[in-house]
Amino acid sequence: MSLRDKIEALIIGLGLTSTRFADYIGVNRPIISHILSGRNKASLEIIQKIVSKFPELGFNWISDDEDLDMDIVAQIVKNKDFNALFSGFYSSRESNENKSPDNDAEILNSQAFKNGNKSIQKIVVFYSDNTFSTFDPS
Repeated sequence: MSLRDKIEALIIGLGLTSTRFADYIGVNRPIISHILSGRNKASLEIIQKIVSKFPELGFNWISDDEDLDMDIVAQIVKNKDFNALFSGFYSSRESNENKSPDNDAEILNSQAFKNGNKSIQKIVVFYSDNTFSTFDPS
């Protein structure tokens, strides 16, 4: 499993979007997008930010010989209330930007198509075990 795959599995295991994950670890959103698309590799700085937010992971998970321990990821989810964390984060962010998106769909669409009249209708994620999950922002 590559480091990119491990980061993707971590994001999915945490139940976060890539943008929320980027916001949570304190990096610009395109950085995570570029890592997940394979355009860029994760830098040491990104790995350090991930481990500083999720110290339970340690640094061993980045090794080629180690898999991401999903039991640890499940424990992180159990210990952190991401919904509460993000409701406060996005509330303060929205007031700073004088925006008021009502839901994730509006946030997604506002970022994806700022100058167009398009909107996201469905996102489908395909996994290596031939399963998939869908996200319907409406």
